Amino acid sequence: MKHKKTPRPNHPGYILSENIDFWMTGGASILVMLLLLVYIFFTGIPQSTANITNILGTAIVLQIFINWPHFMGAYRLVYTPKNNIKRYKAATIYVPALLILVLIVGLVTGESIEGPLSIFTVNQDVTYFCWLVAAFYLAWHYTGQAWGMIATYSKLSQLMLKKSERFTLRLGLRTLLVWHVIWGAQDLPADWFAGVLHAHIGTLLSLANIAACVSFLASSAVWYGIYLRTKRIPDKRIIASWLSIYLWYFVLFFMPEAYLLVQVSHALQYLPFPMRVELNRRQANLVDIKQVALKGWAIKYYLLLLCAGIAFFYFPEFISIENQQFTFAVLVSSLINIHHYFVDSCIWRISNAEVRRELFAHLETRFLK
Repeated sequence: MKHKKTPRPNHPGYILSENIDFWMTGGASILVMLLLLVYIFFTGIPQSTANITNILGTAIVLQIFINWPHFMGAYRLVYTPKNNIKRYKAATIYVPALLILVLIVGLVTGESIEGPLSIFTVNQDVTYFCWLVAAFYLAWHYTGQAWGMIATYSKLSQLMLKKSERFTLRLGLRTLLVWHVIWGAQDLPADWFAGVLHAHIGTLLSLANIAACVSFLASSAVWYGIYLRTKRIPDKRIIASWLSIYLWYFVLFFMPEAYLLVQVSHALQYLPFPMRVELNRRQANLVDIKQVALKGWAIKYYLLLLCAGIAFFYFPEFISIENQQFTFAVLVSSLINIHHYFVDSCIWRISNAEVRRELFAHLETRFLK
């Protein structure tokens, strides 16, 4: 006896559109990562690291046009409207004040040198510490955003996850978080681990590899179970959000140099969300996007984010001291990264009714509940 399929919602919710959401959320990233895996398979890992210059050159350009604007988009959201400053005091006042203090300490305690840019010498220990915090905090940020995407598109496609399903999927992402931290710890100085733990990093990474594979299989089983329960395949945007992050780390295992492409993929996921909130704040909808006036506003909005990104990430390179291993630019970008990760953890909680109201204002009221 055949089971009757549960009807697909007539009008699934969207951020920009169902197709645009899919490609930005993970579709484009999945395609690129699969192509990289094919590249690795046919060229071999030693050759791939030597011949990847052109790929990474493209990634650096994409950093400027995608990654940097995604950072700036978060700032515009958290500081506007003005009542957000009181609503998110930690993100808008306390944490920035602490990070500015760290920046000052890093500059004041920098080594003394002669020259017009001497004030931009930075303390190497302070800068290295901030860079490490940003690097490891990134693991929480990546996996947290992946879950946010899954939760968002589950809501928009009216997929109710069971408690056990949520637990398994989130545990899988936490497993990737641990993998990210151990993978990154390989490059830390051996004396940081008193020479003991460092010798076991390889073993720990092997265990983390196994755990990541098991979590992938367990999560896959969850999606198959959902298909059996609902009689329909989960929304493609949900699967893309989940699958893309597993592919990111799979590619990084073979080709660490691809981290720039992973950063761009993560940023591409993020950009539709601040854009949608800005559109909703102007009471815009999908029809409005086709209007010339709104297109002009969207271009201006993006150019504003682009210019701000260049100012905060590219300009510091010109005033950095080249002979320092960790420069003023590294310190500034690390502090911005840390703040961005904290801001996102505050403003993007889909369980928060106010967040849903701003993000889903262009949709029917059923999505706001």
